Amino acid sequence: MTDPPIETSKSTGESSPRFPAVIASFSGYTPPFDPVPAVERMLASVPPKYLVGLKKVVLTNSSSLPRRLRRAVTKARKRKVRIVEARGLYHQEWHGEQAWIEMFVDNIFDRWEKGWWLRSRMFREGKIADVLFHEIGHHIHFTTRPEYRDTEDVADVWLVRLRKNYLRGRRPVLRAIFFPIFFCLRPLIRILRRNLSERMVRRGTISRAEHDEDFKSEQPGN
Repeated sequence: MTDPPIETSKSTGESSPRFPAVIASFSGYTPPFDPVPAVERMLASVPPKYLVGLKKVVLTNSSSLPRRLRRAVTKARKRKVRIVEARGLYHQEWHGEQAWIEMFVDNIFDRWEKGWWLRSRMFREGKIADVLFHEIGHHIHFTTRPEYRDTEDVADVWLVRLRKNYLRGRRPVLRAIFFPIFFCLRPLIRILRRNLSERMVRRGTISRAEHDEDFKSEQPGN
């Protein structure tokens, strides 16, 4: 069986206290575009129950980290990763301080900032979504839906679910116009997507958990 769609509430376009604050805090770095509106749209697509206890999302750059944090490491998939090289971090609730997410925009778009790719709104939002929804996945895992397996795999599963939910609500008119075309080409698109996804798994660009969740509906018995 496939998982039911994630329930969402309709946005009124007004700010609401149920959403975490989005804070841009850059030092010695100017992002190639303003990422705040994109992050706010993505947060608005997440069911409020999954954001309870998440205070803020801070958009910053790794080069602004103090020296002690630039030398610090965190763990992911049983490996040590330097914080200065991370794209995002989830900070759990600590000593009464609510949980929050830190996103390093310079690392997210590393090697892409001088290319033509960032002219595409879909591409740059996709890069942001991959990090934001993964970190929200950690929050869901620690606060709402605990699972007894690798925390990074759990976060990647939620990344896929939240990303699909977000994309379903984007550009409904264009989706309606192009739906017949995509429906006819669906078998070919599915094969191309699966082949690309498998290559990304082999290269380490995405995890096996993310790939399996993305194609879960195509597995036998679903």
